[in-house]
Amino acid sequence: MTKRGVTIAVAVAVALVIARSAVFLLWEQAAFDSDQAIFGLMATHIAEGRAFPMFIYGDRYLMAVQAWLAAPLFLVFEPSVALLKLPVVLVNVATAALLVHILHRDAGLRPATALLASLFFVVAPPVMAKLLAETGGGNPEPFLYVLLLWVVRERPLAFGLVFAFGFIHREFTAYGVTALIAVALLADRRLNYERFRTAALAGIGYFVVSQAIRAAYLYSNPFGPGSAIAVPLAGASSVAGLTSRYCFAPEAFLPSMGSLFGNFFGVVFGATNHRFVDFGLRSTLSAGPTFWPVLGLILAAALLRVGWLSIRERRPPWQGQGAVGVFLLLIGLQSGVAYAVARCGRLEPDTLRYALLMVYAGIGAVTLYFVYEPHRAWRRAMAAVVVAWTVTSAVSHARLLDEYLNREPGSPHRALATYLVDAGIEYARADYWTAYITTFYSRERVIVASTDSVRISSYQEQVAAHTADAVTVQREPCRDGDGAEAVAGTYWICR
Repeated sequence: MTKRGVTIAVAVAVALVIARSAVFLLWEQAAFDSDQAIFGLMATHIAEGRAFPMFIYGDRYLMAVQAWLAAPLFLVFEPSVALLKLPVVLVNVATAALLVHILHRDAGLRPATALLASLFFVVAPPVMAKLLAETGGGNPEPFLYVLLLWVVRERPLAFGLVFAFGFIHREFTAYGVTALIAVALLADRRLNYERFRTAALAGIGYFVVSQAIRAAYLYSNPFGPGSAIAVPLAGASSVAGLTSRYCFAPEAFLPSMGSLFGNFFGVVFGATNHRFVDFGLRSTLSAGPTFWPVLGLILAAALLRVGWLSIRERRPPWQGQGAVGVFLLLIGLQSGVAYAVARCGRLEPDTLRYALLMVYAGIGAVTLYFVYEPHRAWRRAMAAVVVAWTVTSAVSHARLLDEYLNREPGSPHRALATYLVDAGIEYARADYWTAYITTFYSRERVIVASTDSVRISSYQEQVAAHTADAVTVQREPCRDGDGAEAVAGTYWICR
């Protein structure tokens, strides 16, 4: 019966993940931009054998995993946003299934309770669901990588292999390593031969993968078809790519923590009022009333209760069935605190992707509570809280689906691509956020060079070679009147 229960719980989790991703698969304009389109173009070039990128075009960090996963689909079917995002959604599915399995096996939760504890991820609210279905940011993969690190934690060589791939893909995988080290040291602070041997084997695994990636990078095309390596991959390029976007100011630490736990932490739970459009989701809706103070206090109270019970029973939470809960809790807290500190307190919608793992803090807290709480009434009370939250998140998704079914937002980039193709325009110039998404939508029948950030050098060269035929796409009417309004009130084509 238990095995059947696990199967049912996993199946429900998978179905719910697919349901919360549906809008982003069915309506391309819901959440798609040039950053994501770059991965679509990369997948197209891989499928056609025109380029073999190791990292996102134009950078030496953020591995091209999502492009390589989509390339076989593009080879068999026509490139589309849905096919580009399908492998990303499947990463979400795998994460949900593994999470339920781990909470049942290692935390000793019943299958239904394991599913309940995982709902903060499984039924992630619309903004989180949007970010977890995106290509281009490596958003969902760290959720899976850290769980895999937990699974192979007693196999050091495999641990090093997984960590190397995950870390080079997206640096946030490191939170899983530091959380595991903390759990291990809390359980046993001794440094002995076995631990040094484990670290050495993990280091070998990391070295093998990192060197393989560095070697492959030498034969890749960093700026698109026809481009070649000018500078070898530096050993810490992934870290440099991330830290270059961060600042650090010790005096901002306390205000940052106030902002983080005051409201921002609630964003990943859909518990802080915000407009969807502020997070790149094309919608006129908002998340609804702020209830993070209530949810946050409940989770904090649950952790205090766990602490009291663990002391009373002399059963530390980092040992036995509570260990996985502590692991997830530490990952979530690291994600939020590191983000807030490194951003000097500037907690902004367009950088939320750096702190998505915060949701694991909620799952860890609920897991620990279910592991420790002996009273059925209090366990039911926590279950009721999670169910109430799930209903709130599901209602937000239902509202979003209703909007797209009955008041579907427009797709100006698709309209622009269609206009350019129908007008026989093959070359154009536009800002970054217009250039690559328009080129992807047109399936490269229109080549649009970027007027600011450049990721594909061949596009710049092609447009430069056809200057006389190239038009300028801009977001305001043409100054001399020599142009046309391509998308009403949004884009103008100027000669």
